[in-house]
Amino acid sequence: MSESVVELKPRPRNRVFIRLSGGRFFTVPEPETYPLEPGSTLSDEDIDRLARVDQYFRGKDKALRLLAIRPRTRQEIYRALEAMGLLPAIQKGIVADLQETGLIDDLRFTRDYVRNRMETKGFGPHRLKFDLKRLGVGAGIVEKVFAEEISGERQEAMAWDLVRKKLASRRPDEGDIRRLGAHLRRKGLDYEIINRVMYRLLRRSNSDTECE
Repeated sequence: MSESVVELKPRPRNRVFIRLSGGRFFTVPEPETYPLEPGSTLSDEDIDRLARVDQYFRGKDKALRLLAIRPRTRQEIYRALEAMGLLPAIQKGIVADLQETGLIDDLRFTRDYVRNRMETKGFGPHRLKFDLKRLGVGAGIVEKVFAEEISGERQEAMAWDLVRKKLASRRPDEGDIRRLGAHLRRKGLDYEIINRVMYRLLRRSNSDTECE
């Protein structure tokens, strides 16, 4: 069923607000309105085209606002677009465009996320894997980045750093060692690493020597 244009009003960023006789309204880039004017009659195909253009630019604006706050995964952007009620094809097009321009890059996101959380939070692979799965990063990307960034030596160095911070140079007793083990497990370090560190702490405690 055709409708007519009731209102055309300029908006910021070279956009134009269009209101139709049936009550629907869209905001689209100015070139998309040519040669429309108040009173112009639109076919169903014309209206569908305007609706898709409106969805695309609303969705892309939303995605860019989210990305301006912090980097996002592909899946995070999809979730935000889905919550807006956009058509699946529109969602796919927006995400594809953002990936093509490098604004969405799950591999780069994962590398930066892993490095940051290891350095600032002391998180190990089990905790990182849980968090990245929640963020929608694929298992293949996670495994690739873990192979590049997380070694047993690095995990052990992180574990000892966390131990030093907790103990503040005092000799641990058995209660301290149990609490430290629980703390390292919450950080998501490999159990083999945790057991090795706990064994060395227990030996030092029993031999009445200071933790390194």
